[in-house]
Amino acid sequence: MWFLLLSLIPLFGSNTLGYLRSEGIIEGLVNRYLDALTQMAALHVRSQVERHARYLEAIAAGNEFLAAGVRSAGGTGRSGAAAAAQMEGVASRAALSAYLERKQREVGVFDALYLLSPQGEAVAWTGLRPEPTEEGLRPSAASSYAVTAGVSGDKGQPQFRLLVPVARMDGTVAGYLGGSVGLQGSREFFQIAEHTAGSIEVFVVDAQGRPLFVSHPHGPVDYARPLGTPLLGLQPGWRMRYRDRQGLDVIGTSAAIPGQSWRLITEAPLEDAIAGLRDLRRAAVFLELLFVFLVAGAAWFVAGGIVAPVRRLVEATRRVGRGDLRVRVKVENQDEIGELGHAFNEMTAELARTSARVQELHQREIERAEQLATVGELASGVAHEIKNPVVGISSGLDLVKRRLGEDAELAPIIEEMMRQLSRIGAAVQDLLKYARPATPTLAPADANHAVRRAVRLVQPAAERAGVIVDLRLDPSLPEIRADEELICQALVNLLMNAVQATARAGHICVSTRVQPDAVEFRVSDTGHGIQPDQLQHIFKPFFTTRHTGTGLGLPITREIVERHGGRIEVESRVGKGSTFTVLLPVHRVTSGAMEYTPSEIADEQGARTGL
Repeated sequence: MWFLLLSLIPLFGSNTLGYLRSEGIIEGLVNRYLDALTQMAALHVRSQVERHARYLEAIAAGNEFLAAGVRSAGGTGRSGAAAAAQMEGVASRAALSAYLERKQREVGVFDALYLLSPQGEAVAWTGLRPEPTEEGLRPSAASSYAVTAGVSGDKGQPQFRLLVPVARMDGTVAGYLGGSVGLQGSREFFQIAEHTAGSIEVFVVDAQGRPLFVSHPHGPVDYARPLGTPLLGLQPGWRMRYRDRQGLDVIGTSAAIPGQSWRLITEAPLEDAIAGLRDLRRAAVFLELLFVFLVAGAAWFVAGGIVAPVRRLVEATRRVGRGDLRVRVKVENQDEIGELGHAFNEMTAELARTSARVQELHQREIERAEQLATVGELASGVAHEIKNPVVGISSGLDLVKRRLGEDAELAPIIEEMMRQLSRIGAAVQDLLKYARPATPTLAPADANHAVRRAVRLVQPAAERAGVIVDLRLDPSLPEIRADEELICQALVNLLMNAVQATARAGHICVSTRVQPDAVEFRVSDTGHGIQPDQLQHIFKPFFTTRHTGTGLGLPITREIVERHGGRIEVESRVGKGSTFTVLLPVHRVTSGAMEYTPSEIADEQGARTGL
């Protein structure tokens, strides 16, 4: 399950990177779009101001009525022409005000129109009398109109004023025609909606950053203080992402309005710009979480189908380890786990059959051991009964031989009888040694000395058989704790078997060497070897491949070696010879005789072999 969940990390990572990349792309597009929109809005503001200035110019251009009213009100002297004098008589202040009211209704943008003298004094007006206009706020030679904006009135609201010259027929300036627009009429004046392009807000600020126009106030606006935006500290054209006065995350930029000291600022809510993307992100997160739960559920279900059978197998294996070979696992599926369950059941069934067979063989071996023990006791008694008569017969034959002397006919018969009695005596002696093995008395012993003694005892038989015996003894052998007589007897048995198995002119090699924790005795011959099917029987009592002998030499040898805590190994190749290896443990004791009982030696041997 964890593996499947971790495999979802690349999916989540790619979705996250894709979202961040998409957000960056959309934000870049919003920035470019906002830049273009801001530039267009700045040009739009300028065009609106010029359009309204053209309205006033259209009224004032060549208007002798307004010019005459200025002359009449300003006391600048009368013209010599009769027409001019007549026009001045008609252009009274009341007539001028009525004319301006009519034009105000026709234009429909200005809150008030007024006529000024060349000195800036009000001649006629609609609504409240306007403030005198300073010299620097009048149209210059570079522009046909002048526009001013500022906070005025008791409410502290912005007001825009447009001023155009009133020209006579000869082109000279007789006065000025002006119009004012307050906060209520500013939207009509600029023709800017509350939200441009859906959600973008527009602000017009003066050179000090004070708001002149707010497309959507969202509440009270302090027009006497600079607008709360970090863009005021940057040059026009810069963009940045910040939180507006409502705490919303917005992208803002600004642009200078051509011909004016004003600046136009636009703000686009980032949430609206990437609302679709964030909706997609929420949907993706929901689907990813749903997918995680589905994968986790599927993984849990699949893992349950794997883990439960495996747990049953583990529990069944533990029961088998405790000896319960009747246990079987329930196989529910035909997949790999099911095949494993079938294999386990077959294994336990085979183990049960094998265990039953082993128990049967073990029981047979126990019965055979009991029989052999009985036979050994019987043989021991029989051998003891035979031994004394054999000794008596041998003594009698020896007496008969001395009485007869050198009888050519009877002497060979008596010699053969003596040899047969010796064979019977040797067989009885071997039978007694096997039936009643001696307990070894362990003491410090020289392994090489035991080998030399055994070779000296066998040497006459080897010379009669024409077999050469080589000694290769390691002089660095440590002392071993052993019964030298028994070790010598075991080596004599191995050497006699080698002599009897080796043809004339053959070789027997007897060697010793040190192993890490044992002393090695090796007896190798160049005899005829042992058949592979006979190797497993050579240490059984009474097993022999010769016509003579009791078949007790090797069993007695193994018994002696095992009673010393060692082991005996054999390697043989037919026609090449055999090698018997005896390994006796090295006991690191330097002084003092020590006797081991057979049970103690067996315990030590079991500890060394792990049995």
